[in-house]
Amino acid sequence: MSRRKEEISEGAPEWMATYSDLVTLLLCFFIMLFSMAIVDQNKFKEISASLSKTLADFGGSGGESILPYSGNSVITVDFQNTKGSEEAREKYIETAEDMVINAHKQIENRKIDNAKNSIRDTISEEGISDQVQVVEEKDYLLVRLDSEIFFNSGSAEIGAEGKKILSSLADTLRSINNEIMISGHTDNVPIHTSQYNSNWELSTARATNVVTYLVNIEKLNPELFTATGNGEFKPIGDNNTSEGRQKNRRIEIKILK
Repeated sequence: MSRRKEEISEGAPEWMATYSDLVTLLLCFFIMLFSMAIVDQNKFKEISASLSKTLADFGGSGGESILPYSGNSVITVDFQNTKGSEEAREKYIETAEDMVINAHKQIENRKIDNAKNSIRDTISEEGISDQVQVVEEKDYLLVRLDSEIFFNSGSAEIGAEGKKILSSLADTLRSINNEIMISGHTDNVPIHTSQYNSNWELSTARATNVVTYLVNIEKLNPELFTATGNGEFKPIGDNNTSEGRQKNRRIEIKILK
């Protein structure tokens, strides 16, 4: 598979932006905690553990959190003797929980952004920009690829070029832990062969073979994948024109946020 040559970029590396965001969130988190009047220790431990998991996720799979929860945690503070109202305590705890959730969302959004940029780079390197669309929606990142990249007409067997493209995309998919839906689509031209009696069957076989390749050959996590066939029933182009039918013959990779 082709590999992009590393380029020397000026300025700070990309990871510094994410790291700076986290440091800022942590600073606000600590300031808020020390301004508390009373903190329920059990609640505090839950927040600490959640924040530790978020930071561990940021560090990557298998990494250790820079804020591990233990009896000697850097944020284990005895608030038993502090004073304040019950209402203020609950408010601060709720705010702390929201901060942890927002920090986690920001990290996940960064991962999706990185995946989107990496996929676009792969598409450009492979010279298939005119056959692929990358669309980001609120709940998912969609990669739409022409079926001709992978399959001959009426076939669900992935060709050599298609396998090369999938292997390149697998490097990016391996870096995220999101659910991924693979769907096959066809035009409305009827098919009836010894292998496939309908476009339903053809589109399902194509989606299944893509998932099988990513799981069996590229060793991606099978628990993250779903394969579906839609036949000709979810067109994005006009099936009355050759151009529209070509648009409808596609494989879609949907990465859920």
